[in-house]
Amino acid sequence: MAGASIEMTRGDETITATGSKGAYEFKAPWVITPGHYDLTFSISAGDKSDLLIGRLDIPSPPPVEATHDSVWDHIVPHGTQLPDIPLWMLAGSLGFVVLLSLLALKGPRSIRTAVLVVAAASGLSTVAMAAVVLTNGVGGASEASVTAQAVLDLPESSRRTEDGAVFVPKPTQRLLGIATIKTAKTETIQKSVRLIGQVIPDPNRSGVVQSLLAGRIEPPEGGFPITGASVKKGDVLGYLVPAVAVVDQSDITQTQGDLDKQIALLEAKLKRIEPLSGRAVPASQIVDTKIELDIIRKRRAAINPVLKDREELRAPADGILAQANVTAGQVVEAQSLLFQIVDPANLWIEALAFDAVTAASIEKSGKDALAQTADGRKVSVSFAGRSPALRQQAVPLRFKLKGEGAPLSVGESVTVHAAIDEPVSAVALPRSSVVRSSNGQSVVWAHVEAERFEARVVKTSPIDTERVGVTAGLDPGARVVKRGAELINQVR
Repeated sequence: MAGASIEMTRGDETITATGSKGAYEFKAPWVITPGHYDLTFSISAGDKSDLLIGRLDIPSPPPVEATHDSVWDHIVPHGTQLPDIPLWMLAGSLGFVVLLSLLALKGPRSIRTAVLVVAAASGLSTVAMAAVVLTNGVGGASEASVTAQAVLDLPESSRRTEDGAVFVPKPTQRLLGIATIKTAKTETIQKSVRLIGQVIPDPNRSGVVQSLLAGRIEPPEGGFPITGASVKKGDVLGYLVPAVAVVDQSDITQTQGDLDKQIALLEAKLKRIEPLSGRAVPASQIVDTKIELDIIRKRRAAINPVLKDREELRAPADGILAQANVTAGQVVEAQSLLFQIVDPANLWIEALAFDAVTAASIEKSGKDALAQTADGRKVSVSFAGRSPALRQQAVPLRFKLKGEGAPLSVGESVTVHAAIDEPVSAVALPRSSVVRSSNGQSVVWAHVEAERFEARVVKTSPIDTERVGVTAGLDPGARVVKRGAELINQVR
């Protein structure tokens, strides 16, 4: 990592690395000397630290004879330095030998013997020069092959050894982002359980608007509020015009006519007898007529909205409009859900415990729990109560969100990690340290050497959303992988 401080210790000698662009260098002149060196690296970056132990093996250089095996090694001993002969000298000597050979064959008989002797000597010289050229050429080819072999000498790759351990070179560990942690001592931790739950609105801070009758929806003067808008209790969200069948309309019209007739007769009667009150007409008769007229007027007023008036759809609580299932002119049935109002600052979580003993233990513990969504968001919740009746063979538990502005949505699925009244003695580790092996066992990867990791079969118990307790299979003080364990587990 960039910005880290790294120290290398060899015996009593400590060397500090110099870093540049994420690469670190050590000035150690002894690395050119063959041998075995035990090294310890201390790495620290901010509040994080790590300790790596390893051994550096520097082999002795191979013998020179083993690097140049060829036919010419039997002619020219190893280590013999021969001068480089130009190709034009070899070609000229070869041409001179050919000329002497032609002169010996077609020249005068008196000089033929001398020419043959000179041609033989020149031929031997030419063969010697060719041997030198070929020797130097073979040496160059051997060096080229050695260079090509050095270029193709790539570093070792990650692999699983015969004993089940995994070998991961340091460059690969850096690419995979492998990080380790030293386990602490065994401690007594409160055990927890995981429950599947769902976010629900607070029934005292939320509400729904439903239609009492079948009818047609009409918008208010300012239009329908959009989803996500803030509303206050009593705000008009829309209007419902009741739908009346043709037969019912005829009956209602006839009833209205009869009531209108009775109202007109009573009003005329009251107009005649009211001036005669106390003389020809008793006062009690006038009072009875007024009461009868008032009752009939109320009956007429109750029938009138069925045909002409519209019902107001008002918000039952303060909050945010979560649903608005209406549009202008829409015809709805009775009990249709038109609007839903939710207060995001007052939400609940309902979880199901399929074990009555676990539900009772959570209630007895009374400690705060932690809810986690599928994308990793965490919210602290407090236990509110449990239902004495089963639902789908499970005990419903209610948790209340703590704090305001919780980033949750109604209907969202969450995992609740609730503490139970059962302490457990375990070594706490991050959840990412525990992985599943090929046979389904829970294992952690111990960092035993600089590039060697060994699997440890462990028994675990959940603690919270980030930690898990190892109750068996791991000794305190061991160094285990906390990040990248899944990648190491896939090495074959």
